[in-house]
Amino acid sequence: MPFILLLLGGLAFCSPLILSTDRNEGAFSIGVVEGKVCVVGRMEGGESYDALVGTLKGESFFRISSEADDYSYTVEAYKGRCIAGITTLAGGRMDMALAEFGQGKPKVIKVFGGKGDDMLWFLKKISGGYLLVGGVREEDWDVLVVKLGEDLEVLWSLRIGTKGEEYAYGAVEKDERYYVVGRSNYRGNWDGFLLELTPEAKLRKSLLVGSEAKDYFRFVGIFEDKVVALGRSEMRGGSDAWLLSEGRSFLYDGGEFDYGRVFIPWDRGLALMGDTYREAQSDGMLVFLNARFDVLEGYEIGGSGIESVRFLTPEGWFSGYSYSFTIDNDILLGNIRDLCPGFVRRKNYERFEVPMGVYSYPVRVSPYALKELDLEFEVEEVKLKRIDPCLPQE
Repeated sequence: MPFILLLLGGLAFCSPLILSTDRNEGAFSIGVVEGKVCVVGRMEGGESYDALVGTLKGESFFRISSEADDYSYTVEAYKGRCIAGITTLAGGRMDMALAEFGQGKPKVIKVFGGKGDDMLWFLKKISGGYLLVGGVREEDWDVLVVKLGEDLEVLWSLRIGTKGEEYAYGAVEKDERYYVVGRSNYRGNWDGFLLELTPEAKLRKSLLVGSEAKDYFRFVGIFEDKVVALGRSEMRGGSDAWLLSEGRSFLYDGGEFDYGRVFIPWDRGLALMGDTYREAQSDGMLVFLNARFDVLEGYEIGGSGIESVRFLTPEGWFSGYSYSFTIDNDILLGNIRDLCPGFVRRKNYERFEVPMGVYSYPVRVSPYALKELDLEFEVEEVKLKRIDPCLPQE
């Protein structure tokens, strides 16, 4: 019996779900806070993009906008509510904002930035506060790591970089250490990097991992008390999903292009999600692994157009976008416990264990000054049309 069928049932929600307006919109992250499914992303405004935030119950969504581009890639829990991490150009360059939502009208509660362009990719709740990671650019891009307290005050902020370009995409806490991953072209090609930091802002380890092709990490988490990183690698000529655990690298190939964006522990193994290509069409990728990282089952998620899966919660909720049902880009939401057969198809994935190089990564670490900013945002409710992709479409 296919592994995914063992997960079906028990939920009234029919998965997946498409939410649409007459503009372009997509969901880049999703989280569950006090039973609420919280979603963040962006939607097309007038001449710019607006950040989009909302909760699934009742499809209550709002746009948060300035006169410039605003978008959100990350969501976390904050005092029983949801908090969206927003990158905004409201001040003329990239700055960072935090918006509380999930109960009533959303509110921007914190805006801060430094002397460069500051991009917020990922916000992670940790002991005693939050870890924010992304990038900062003056002449080139470097890693930005910020520790916030329980009330979102900045405790410390670091700029970490080399002569090349680097961005951070994910972070996790383990045993009073923070692990940050991303990509760097320090060696001339792209490699994945792994940084280990202390709660006191001390860098303990910095490594590059990769081949002579293009490789990078997109996500880091904990599985069986081990730090595990996920991303993609072009080591074998195409792009394969790449998983690293305790120095061992595994590639997962669905045939054309595969990109690992996120994983969760699942049924004594892992569930990986991201993107996969079939005949040049992008679909969501879903691969179940056992504890040895062998493939149990593989699937592609999507309709007749283009789909992408961007994030997955420990409860199985995923978010992304779809081009299958309207002429515009729409929000794609679902739960891997409850996927209708018409929108998910079996796909074979092969696993390859490969030797990746581990290289010295002599980064520069320096404090990066952030200050609170006073920027104006509008908040407006958005009406979304609900489309059920499991039903026949007109």
